[in-house]
Amino acid sequence: VAAGRAAARARLGLPQDAFIPLFVGRIQPLKAPDVLLLAVARLLTERPLLRERITVPVVGGPSGSGLAEPESLQKLAARLGIGDVVRFRPPVRQEQLVDWYRAASVLVMPSHSESFGLVAVEAQACGTPVIAAEVGGLPVAVRDGRSGLLVPGHDPADYARALRGFADDQVLSVRMGEAAARHARSFGWDAAATATAEVYAAACAPFAEP
Repeated sequence: VAAGRAAARARLGLPQDAFIPLFVGRIQPLKAPDVLLLAVARLLTERPLLRERITVPVVGGPSGSGLAEPESLQKLAARLGIGDVVRFRPPVRQEQLVDWYRAASVLVMPSHSESFGLVAVEAQACGTPVIAAEVGGLPVAVRDGRSGLLVPGHDPADYARALRGFADDQVLSVRMGEAAARHARSFGWDAAATATAEVYAAACAPFAEP
């Protein structure tokens, strides 16, 4: 995990010693990227020296209701006084997205709703732990306390607290990242096919001939 992170940061031109909480996804209220920015602002108020080594990439473009005010997130970052640490990037191809996942210290998904949470699984497969809202399929995608942290609700203070744990202990990101990569393997096609077959077998069992 550590070696892959260093190589990805070099390719993306990111500082090797930076704390990098990453957001990937559509820029719209449903995905709650504003919660991450509010949490970062709170974290920097509590840890002002962290500003020297934090970079917050936001990778994605406006979508759905976010199209009404495509620059609203940039304006929020400026109002919060964190415009200098937030880097807005347009959507990227899948192969480059892998580098963003690997470069991150932690992926942050404060979504209000997620049917499954594919981005969380993709990040974990790249060895990156996830801080996610405890909604929809995210409690399945993220193993709380092992491959990442689940946060009840959307209070930026709670996300700031979770981020602080990773910022204060860089080993935590590597340790959880290794567990995240193992956890992500359970979502492979072979595992999914086996689980589906088991469900059908259990459903058919009562009707099987003696």
